[in-house]
Amino acid sequence: MNRRDFMKSAGIVGILPVAPSLARTTQALGQTRPADAYLEGLAHPPVWGRKGVVSSQDLQASMAGVHMLMNGGNAIDAIVATAAALNVCEPNASGMGLSHGFMMIYSAREKKVVALDMMGKSARAASFKNMSESDFDEGYKAPLVPAGIGGWAEALKRYGTMSLGDVFEPAIELAEEGFVVTKRDAASFAGAAAKLQKFPTTAAIFMEGGRTPVEGQLLKQKQLAASFRKIARDGAETFYQGELADKIVRFLQQNGGLLTKEDFANWRPRWREPIHIDFHGHTLYSMPPGSSSFATFQVLNIMENLAPNEVDYYSAEFAHQWIEAWKLAFIDDDRYNTGRDVDIPVARFLSKDYAREQRSRIAPTRAAERDLPALGAVGTTSLAAADAAGNVVAFTQSLVRAYGSGVAAADTGILLNNGHRFGFILDENHVNRLTPGTHAKGVMTPTIIMRDGQAIGGVGSAGGYTIPQTVGLTIAQMLMYGTDVQEAIAAPRIVLNREAGPVPVGPDVDVYADPGYPEQVLDKLQAFGHNLTAPRSTGTVSGVYRDPSTGLLAGGTDPRREGQAIAW
Repeated sequence: MNRRDFMKSAGIVGILPVAPSLARTTQALGQTRPADAYLEGLAHPPVWGRKGVVSSQDLQASMAGVHMLMNGGNAIDAIVATAAALNVCEPNASGMGLSHGFMMIYSAREKKVVALDMMGKSARAASFKNMSESDFDEGYKAPLVPAGIGGWAEALKRYGTMSLGDVFEPAIELAEEGFVVTKRDAASFAGAAAKLQKFPTTAAIFMEGGRTPVEGQLLKQKQLAASFRKIARDGAETFYQGELADKIVRFLQQNGGLLTKEDFANWRPRWREPIHIDFHGHTLYSMPPGSSSFATFQVLNIMENLAPNEVDYYSAEFAHQWIEAWKLAFIDDDRYNTGRDVDIPVARFLSKDYAREQRSRIAPTRAAERDLPALGAVGTTSLAAADAAGNVVAFTQSLVRAYGSGVAAADTGILLNNGHRFGFILDENHVNRLTPGTHAKGVMTPTIIMRDGQAIGGVGSAGGYTIPQTVGLTIAQMLMYGTDVQEAIAAPRIVLNREAGPVPVGPDVDVYADPGYPEQVLDKLQAFGHNLTAPRSTGTVSGVYRDPSTGLLAGGTDPRREGQAIAW
């Protein structure tokens, strides 16, 4: 394994203090680009501000959110504006055609945490008889009912202060006048060229002249801008019951798709009761099952026996227990977790007694062989925001695979998801088997951190089944070891991963360690029997933090991607 000094290459030296100084409250955006080619974004200390902060995996999208804050909006207005802008600037990962979305909101007005489930549903015509693994991956059968517009509109209606027209303004401008393609954007387009070329409506947008966009090119999406304008004018209803729904469904059915007007009209986002645990003097809130949050919370409970002043974060003891705890948690996730309406023993999984049971199954110096779900990289993005009033939002949304189904719907400019992939299993005996008109499963794990009755953080991640792991690691660093939000996100991490495939796939599992993970720790893990492989995706985190003593706001983003936090 090629291991480099991640901390130095990222421009991070030592532990930055959690509490801010006033001198840092107007800190500029990141100043140094990492020397390590493994990293794509800017490395910088956390950005601090007084009035608001937005963190996303695209600079222009974060600017859209901050624009809302500067015009009197709150964190919910900012998060929806950011999500809409990501539709334009990060089309591989999310958009109004997405199928997977979980949003966690701390409402300062209501003084409570709420969970918005915007998972898409399978078509009422979908079944084992007319769907295949290849249909799950791409094409006209791949989409679930798109959930982005309905979810964004619902969050805005209940907790926002602005209209859809207000929050869509930056996205419309970026789509109509163009956004500048970055190095990462260009690589993403090039890597998906075969998929984009396969569908004429998609190729017309992203492959003008038969080639994908290159770095420094201005990419305009006028059809997408028109769709945003129509929804801003007519409301989200037009997407599910009006002109846009008619156009999308007609287009899919003309090409062999399964979704109907009835499927669109019957879909609704759901407000659900969050799950929570106490962890190192804080209370963590996240999504109920259907999400993999209960796996993250199970692992954090298992790790709680480690005393930070005795066990270093970068030690073989911490890393080994972390890896083994995830093997156990993923077994429970695969056995029980589903978007279907079934009884799941969540209270047991979240109990400290169950954590002790699971901990007793971990051998101190030996890696276990366990049947595990397959883990794969997907087209997902995560974002977070906080405002001076005390509102905090953590939101993860996804097209699932990069560019979703690959299909842009008719002349709408809207890329549709391939939500069946990872949302369902083509196995009639599996708990998450494909059934008609059913909510998909999602692994996304956006989490709100509470302390003494106030929200002090919001964290989420992209990266398939690395998502619940990277969210957990970020929280463990912040709350166990006092690391600030940016370093907790940027520091080298270790996760379970493997190539995508059916679940479970057998007793072997790979351990990915970022460049810079301590050499001596990796040597010990190898001696314990862990299968270390060259690092690939270890997830992409965005997070915000509120200093509980000053109320000042900080944001952090992941240098593994091009994102940026902006504080005001």
